[in-house]
Amino acid sequence: MGRYIITIFGVLGLFLFSFSKVPVSIEAQKIERKKSGEILAEGDVIVKYGNRILEADKIIYNKKNRIIHLEGNIHLKTDRFDLKAEKGWIDEEGNNGEFFNVKGVVEKYYYIKAEKIKKLKEKYIFYDGEFSTCSFEEYDWYIKTKKGILIKDDKVEFYNISLRFCKLPVFFSPYFSYPASGRKTGFLFPQIGQDSYNDFKILQPFYLILTRHSDMTFTYDYRNKQGNGLDIQYRNKLSSDSFYNGNFSFFTENTGKWWENRTLPPLKNRWRVSGRSDLHYEDFDLSLVYDFPSDPYYFEDIYNATDLRYKSYTKSQLITLIERRRFTLEINFDFLYDLTKDNNELTLQRLPEIRFYLKKKRFFENLPVYFDFLSVNTNFYREKGESGIRSDNTLNLEIFNSFYGFSNMFRISPRTTFYYMTSKATADKTAVRNLFSVENRLRYTIVKKYSDFFHSIIPEVSLKRVSKVSQEDLPFFDREDRVKDAYDVDFSLFNILNFENSDFLSWEISTGYTFNRYYYLGNNRLRGHKKPLKNRVYFSINRFSGENTLYYDMEFKQIVRSITTFNIPVASWLSYSISHSYDKGIFSSIPTTNQITNSVSVRYKNISLSGSVLSNIKLGYTQRKSLAFTLDRKCWRLNLSYREDYNGVTGKTFRSVVVYINILRTDIKLPFVSRTL
Repeated sequence: MGRYIITIFGVLGLFLFSFSKVPVSIEAQKIERKKSGEILAEGDVIVKYGNRILEADKIIYNKKNRIIHLEGNIHLKTDRFDLKAEKGWIDEEGNNGEFFNVKGVVEKYYYIKAEKIKKLKEKYIFYDGEFSTCSFEEYDWYIKTKKGILIKDDKVEFYNISLRFCKLPVFFSPYFSYPASGRKTGFLFPQIGQDSYNDFKILQPFYLILTRHSDMTFTYDYRNKQGNGLDIQYRNKLSSDSFYNGNFSFFTENTGKWWENRTLPPLKNRWRVSGRSDLHYEDFDLSLVYDFPSDPYYFEDIYNATDLRYKSYTKSQLITLIERRRFTLEINFDFLYDLTKDNNELTLQRLPEIRFYLKKKRFFENLPVYFDFLSVNTNFYREKGESGIRSDNTLNLEIFNSFYGFSNMFRISPRTTFYYMTSKATADKTAVRNLFSVENRLRYTIVKKYSDFFHSIIPEVSLKRVSKVSQEDLPFFDREDRVKDAYDVDFSLFNILNFENSDFLSWEISTGYTFNRYYYLGNNRLRGHKKPLKNRVYFSINRFSGENTLYYDMEFKQIVRSITTFNIPVASWLSYSISHSYDKGIFSSIPTTNQITNSVSVRYKNISLSGSVLSNIKLGYTQRKSLAFTLDRKCWRLNLSYREDYNGVTGKTFRSVVVYINILRTDIKLPFVSRTL
């Protein structure tokens, strides 16, 4: 028997198809119109409309009741649904209907098995079923319920449920609700762990929606030895590129061993206020960052399982920026909270700093002569100690030429700095410093093309001359108050290989000569005319990547500094990396540094395991160990992390273990961009 195909125009709703005077293709072994007005299609029926497909053994359309009955091997597939059932019916508009012995995906996200599903417009009621966000291939966590109600873009409600893991019941409840939208008020999954201070700790967040563009999170922090606290986060999306985020944390603490050998007495109430905001309007930008803890040990104690415990300071800053075609004007208020000291009295503050920049422009249209001007005016403030106002002004005159592969840049930069001291104890209230610098850089570029890569060879010679002036009697606020004089010639050679697959290799070798009897490397002044030989290699080839920067001193005839990182893809599922840092201490005020970090990362399907060990080779001890395990089943995720830190000064070891499980993917969703209510 042949198959019949017809195309009709009319109103035909097939479970969300909702057609209105659009072509519908019906293919079946038998299609007929009965005297009663019913349309009957039998035998492997396929109804198509665009990318929507309905399959069944039999379809009966009752024009009088405007009902469509379906029987046998029903399969409904749309952009948002993929359901299979044995029998069912749906009205012409696709608003109401019933299906029996159903299995499939609803709203592209929810995997349902049920004896019956009833559709009432935007509401779906399923009976004696199973519900999960895990796909049928990963059906680990699911809810078994007598009755469930899914309201599109709102919520899912369950009655008489059991939450099951791999078919084993782990939780029972007469009622349970779950969000079926991007954002919903409710509890998020907790983090559980322990550390050297506490046998048990738990963080339990609660997510609260305020408006379409704002929300809050309340997190209860309980630790059986340290105490308990509350963290409150507020988020508001002011526009597509403007926002405000605020955070307040309060912790009521018990006295413990973490206060041993500290000069401050133990505190009972500890807090932190922090936040960030960015506002943008045409050519005006306003940025605010603030972070104020109750005491200098707050991060070390409260955030003892993260890298925040190593913070040495917090920075609060208000920045206003006016951007125009010819200039920019920036006003900054910077406040530092020094966490390495018991008080903040001697900490240097910038309140405020005003920066005016006249953008680079040509003197003449047809000549490659440019100029720009920068003026930085800072009010340095200390609660105790030297304070003053500094106005630092630099004019740059630059000539740039290029010809036949050569490029040359010549720059002259006069610089004048004014000081006005505001401290009562400072006898000399005013001072002026005038500097003059000349710089010339000559570079030649050779590019060779090969079948698989480009090879760029760039030799470079640069001359730098900075006048020497007496600066010892000037105030000292930061490094800009002690500009280093120079009379140096530097020689560099760059070799760069660029491959077609974005792999590359860059090699730089450089050295220099000073006409003075000394030169500077960083902040350190070294004697001699010959500068150290610098060798730097940086590459990424066939998933191998690495970098090495090495200094070899001509006078000492030895390697005095070396920093190396190397990443090795051992296999598609295994990678290894090593980082080594070595400093002889000749170029810096710190003693010899020699430490190495070994890291391994393993990934197999949805399981990942990573670990690292930081060793102090010089002193012969392990400084840090870390291990992290993640099982990501897409619909749920398990994280387990272990960390161990050893403090060589105090001789104490800190350990922490944190467990986090997210069953129903209830991570915090950011507020909507739109402010429409």
